[in-house]
Amino acid sequence: MGDLTLGPRRSIVITSNRIVQDWGRYLGDTTMATTILDRLMHRCAMLEFEGKSYRLKEAAARLAIGANPT
Repeated sequence: MGDLTLGPRRSIVITSNRIVQDWGRYLGDTTMATTILDRLMHRCAMLEFEGKSYRLKEAAARLAIGANPT
Protein backbone atom coordinates (compact mmCIF):
# COMPACT_ATOMS: atom_id res chain seq x y z
CA MET A 1 0.00 0.00 0.00
CA GLY A 2 0.98 3.62 -0.42
CA ASP A 3 2.06 6.08 2.18
CA LEU A 4 -0.87 6.66 4.56
CA THR A 5 0.57 9.57 6.53
CA LEU A 6 -1.71 12.56 6.74
CA GLY A 7 -0.79 16.18 6.68
CA PRO A 8 1.18 18.53 4.50
CA ARG A 9 4.34 17.27 2.88
CA ARG A 10 5.51 20.27 0.93
CA SER A 11 5.13 24.01 0.97
CA ILE A 12 3.50 25.94 -1.80
CA VAL A 13 3.60 29.68 -2.34
CA ILE A 14 0.99 31.44 -4.43
CA THR A 15 1.11 35.16 -5.06
CA SER A 16 -1.48 37.38 -6.63
CA ASN A 17 -2.15 41.05 -7.00
CA ARG A 18 -5.88 40.29 -6.97
CA ILE A 19 -8.02 40.10 -3.84
CA VAL A 20 -9.44 36.68 -3.00
CA GLN A 21 -13.03 37.86 -3.47
CA ASP A 22 -12.35 38.60 -7.16
CA TRP A 23 -10.83 35.23 -8.12
CA GLY A 24 -14.17 33.89 -9.34
CA ARG A 25 -14.44 36.68 -11.85
CA TYR A 26 -10.85 36.26 -13.03
CA LEU A 27 -11.12 32.48 -13.34
CA GLY A 28 -14.52 32.76 -15.01
CA ASP A 29 -16.24 30.37 -12.59
CA THR A 30 -17.10 31.37 -9.03
CA THR A 31 -17.83 27.81 -7.90
CA MET A 32 -14.50 26.52 -9.20
CA ALA A 33 -12.61 29.47 -7.71
CA THR A 34 -14.26 28.86 -4.33
CA THR A 35 -13.34 25.17 -4.47
CA ILE A 36 -9.73 25.88 -5.42
CA LEU A 37 -9.33 28.54 -2.74
CA ASP A 38 -10.96 26.29 -0.14
CA ARG A 39 -8.39 23.56 -0.81
CA LEU A 40 -5.46 25.96 -0.91
CA MET A 41 -6.45 27.91 2.18
CA HIS A 42 -7.42 24.95 4.38
CA ARG A 43 -4.11 25.06 6.26
CA CYS A 44 -2.36 28.20 5.23
CA ALA A 45 -0.72 31.30 6.47
CA MET A 46 -2.08 34.16 4.42
CA LEU A 47 0.00 37.29 4.16
CA GLU A 48 -1.59 40.45 2.84
CA PHE A 49 0.46 43.48 1.94
CA GLU A 50 -0.89 46.92 1.32
CA GLY A 51 0.77 49.93 -0.16
CA LYS A 52 2.87 50.63 -3.19
CA SER A 53 4.87 47.93 -4.87
CA TYR A 54 8.64 48.11 -4.33
CA ARG A 55 9.12 46.65 -7.81
CA LEU A 56 7.05 49.41 -9.42
CA LYS A 57 8.72 52.06 -7.27
CA GLU A 58 12.19 50.89 -8.34
CA ALA A 59 11.12 50.67 -12.00
CA ALA A 60 9.82 54.26 -11.85
CA ALA A 61 13.10 55.40 -10.28
CA ARG A 62 15.11 53.68 -13.05
CA LEU A 63 12.95 55.34 -15.70
CA ALA A 64 13.39 58.74 -14.03
CA ILE A 65 17.17 58.29 -13.95
CA GLY A 66 17.19 57.19 -17.59
CA ALA A 67 15.08 60.18 -18.64
CA ASN A 68 17.32 62.68 -16.81
CA PRO A 69 20.94 61.49 -17.05
CA THR A 70 23.32 63.84 -15.22
